[in-house]
Order: sequence, then C-alpha cells, then structure tokens
Amino acid sequence: MRAWRLLLFGIRNSGAAFIKWGQWSATREDLFPQDVCMVLAELHDRAPVHSWEASKVQIEEAFGKPVEELFDSIDHAALASGSIAQAFVCAQVHRAVLQLGGEPRQVVVKVRHPNVARNITIDFRLLKPVAAAASRVPSLKGLSLKESLAQFSANMTAQTDLRVEAVHLRRFYNNFAAVRSSVTPPLPVPGMATEAVLVETFEAGESVAKYIRQPSPYNTQIVALGVDTYLKMLLHDNFVHTDLHPGNILVRGRYGYSQLVMLQNLVQILLDFGLAEELTPRVRKHFISFLHAISKGDGAAGTRHMLAFGKAQTCPDPAAFQHDMTAMFRRECNIYSKAGVDVDQVLKSALHLARKHEVVIDSSYAALVVGVCVIVGFATALDPALNLIDAATSAFFINDLTGRIAGRLYT
Repeated sequence: MRAWRLLLFGIRNSGAAFIKWGQWSATREDLFPQDVCMVLAELHDRAPVHSWEASKVQIEEAFGKPVEELFDSIDHAALASGSIAQAFVCAQVHRAVLQLGGEPRQVVVKVRHPNVARNITIDFRLLKPVAAAASRVPSLKGLSLKESLAQFSANMTAQTDLRVEAVHLRRFYNNFAAVRSSVTPPLPVPGMATEAVLVETFEAGESVAKYIRQPSPYNTQIVALGVDTYLKMLLHDNFVHTDLHPGNILVRGRYGYSQLVMLQNLVQILLDFGLAEELTPRVRKHFISFLHAISKGDGAAGTRHMLAFGKAQTCPDPAAFQHDMTAMFRRECNIYSKAGVDVDQVLKSALHLARKHEVVIDSSYAALVVGVCVIVGFATALDPALNLIDAATSAFFINDLTGRIAGRLYT
C-alpha cells in the first residue's frame, strides 16, 4: 500500500493527463488490483486548483473585454476543480451575473487550467514510451495499454477544448426537448463558448448526494427519473453522459424550489458534459446486449458479449472464462429472488473475472460499465429497496422486440 501512496503523491504533483489517467485507472478494476484502485480514487476529490488571477486573464483573453464589463459580478473563489477546468458558479456561494436580453441572469463560468493543452501534449509524450515498454512485459500484454492510451489521449484532448462541451450540452438539450420540464442540462450562453472559457446558464438545484445523506419520501422518484434518463440516453438517443456521479446530478421542484416539499414536481439537472459519447453500432450492440443478459440471468450470453468488448481479443482460455462467468451469473443473477439482482456486484465480479482471465476490454466499454456501476451505486444508496433489474427489464425487452423503448420520458 505504501508504494501506491507514493504513486498517488507523484500523480498529484504531475500534469493534468497524469491526474486524469489516475482517475481513469481508479475505475479499471478489470486491469488493476483493488487496493490500487482504492488509493487512486482519492484523485476524484483532490484535483489541483488555479488562482483567480489566472482565471481573470483567461476570461479577458477569451472575450476581449475586462471582467467588469462582461459580468455584473463574479465570485473569485472556485466552486470545484477537476483536472481540466474549475467552475465559478453564479449563485449561492459563487455568484456571477450577466446581462442577457436586458435581464440580469445568473451564469456559470468554466475556466480551463492555464497551459493545460500544452502540458497534456507533453504528458502524453512521456506516457507513450512507458505504455510501449509496459506492453512488452508478458503479464501486461493483455491490457492493450497502447490502444487504451491512444483512446484516452483522444478523449482527454477533446476535453481541453470547452467548445466540445458546449456542443454536447446543446445536443443533450435538444434530445430532451420534449421532456425539458423533467430533465435539463445548463445551456451555453450564445457567443460565450471558447476553447478556454465556457459560460453556461446557472441551474438551481441540490445534489442528489444530499438525499443519500438525508433520505426523503421522494428518493424513489429521484431514482426512477434517473434510470429513465439513462435508458433514454442509451437506448433512444445513443448519446450517453459518461461521467455521471452524484455531484453531476441535481434535483429541484418544477417551479424552481429545491425544498423536499416541492419535489413531487421533480426536475433533474445533469452537469459537466465534457465526457459524453455517441456509441458505435458495435459498442452499442454488445454493451446493451450484455446488460440485457444480466437482466435475463443468461451467463452464456453475458460471456459472449463481454468477450466482444475487446476488438482484438487475446483471452488465452475463453472456455474457462465462460465457465467462471456462468457460475457467477448462476450465483449472483437470480432474477426470481426476493432481494433482486445486485447489478453493481455482478458488474464488479465480471470485471474481476475479466482481469483473472486476461480478457481485453476496450476503454469505451470499460467507461460504460464503470458508469453503470456508479449509477447503480448511488441509486441503491438513494433507495435500497429498488430492484433496478425490474425497472430496466421491460425497456430492454421491448427494445429487443421492436427497437423502441418504454418509459415516461420517451413514450
């Protein structure tokens, strides 16, 4: 454990690419031992920050005006910091106000860390020979490190351009246009999306983390809306937010109130669309089919689709992997049990078996699997009695038969 702590210290004092790699590695239980993942998970909460002065310079360079002319007011303290950008929020603790259509509007100003694009390029130049050398180690050959690094590099580079997030936000906003009274993201302010700075509308709400800590009569409704939202993204829109966690999901009453008494008219707000993905037909087919196999308790089908998670599959003994997967499904996927199926446990067990049998899992699939684990984890924390398999099976079944899906967001 001491060695992993030293690794954590080194990553924290390195560039954004190393930090993001550490965050990514913390989710890859199919690749790394659990104690490594646990140590690296601390990077999710302790990313670096930059000064207000550095943000001010970037805002003024982006829009060609002094901050005082752009905004009526803006808080100098950062609300939060990720490895790419830190947000200056315009309400509550961090307030900024912008004139829109002659009316003062609260907005969020997201500012990229200084020099992050250049530093990431340097970081990946350092990481590439490390990945190439590691790939020659016999025990690491099955990890597809060079291929994973290439995909990771592409995703990371795209995140450094905040205009990409603006495009994602508009696409999601349009996808949910018919149900905007129930689900919405922030919307980029016209003319205020640049490579280094993004200004978005402020969306009031409370993190679902509050309702995990303080259960309410509306927790089941919060979970149900979240499941419907994810299934719509996956099955209907084929455009999935791949960084969902309690900090990225807010809820409020439909008329702007966030108090518990108003949540019978629930609105869900999704934040931080830097990581969002349109799935290729192959990825979409095998990932959805894998989830459907879990909902049916079909270990053979689950194995078949999981082996397809690696485009260049090098599993040395697929039959042994299928044997262990089938036994795990038989043990963990009793769809008729009163307690229901623990989807999070099934997915984590599948990832551990993949690591044991050297099953190659491409990064795109791993991100989707980890995303489901995160969603299932906080959904269960919100409502321990909820059976997510029961909630999702009808959607998978109807999608199998007709190509359509059933749910209150998309009927």
